[in-house]
Amino acid sequence: LVTDEELTRREQVANAALLLDAGFLTTVNMLGNGIVLLTSHPDQLELLAERPQLWPNAVEEILRYDGPVRMTGRVANCDVEIAGEHIKSGSLVLLSLAGANNDPAVFPDPQRFDVSRENAADHLAFSSGIHGCLGARLARLEGTIALRTLFDRHPDLRLDGPPIPHPLRNLHAYRSMPAMLAAH
Repeated sequence: LVTDEELTRREQVANAALLLDAGFLTTVNMLGNGIVLLTSHPDQLELLAERPQLWPNAVEEILRYDGPVRMTGRVANCDVEIAGEHIKSGSLVLLSLAGANNDPAVFPDPQRFDVSRENAADHLAFSSGIHGCLGARLARLEGTIALRTLFDRHPDLRLDGPPIPHPLRNLHAYRSMPAMLAAH
């Protein structure tokens, strides 16, 4: 729906806050999830050291395997039947992005974390279409630069105990992540 109406001051502030939070929190959580995944899959971290051109694809696989946003909601704009369930127009529909990103019809062996997965970028971590994330390209770039720089500078980075999950329902994040570097 496109209108010529201007946003109210309250709507402007709400949208600015949403963009700031969405762009910051999700990126921070993607980085945390990536650190946990890479330190717990040393073979994949070794592959990235040998083939650094895989870093952008590694970020896609992190987003697919353990993206920060687990679900999203939409409002049905018409009556529809999906998988034998009738959904009425105006109903709230919750969509599991995490489930879609583990669909074996799309991702062979979806429970395997593989930074060289050929179709890793087919994930829905940023939704898609008109609901696609405005900051997806920036988030991918931030993830690639931050994770590569971190592990290039600190190849000995290891977790020093289990990461403590944040008790959020929609975001997969860590409240704390004890880590250590080897003394040089």
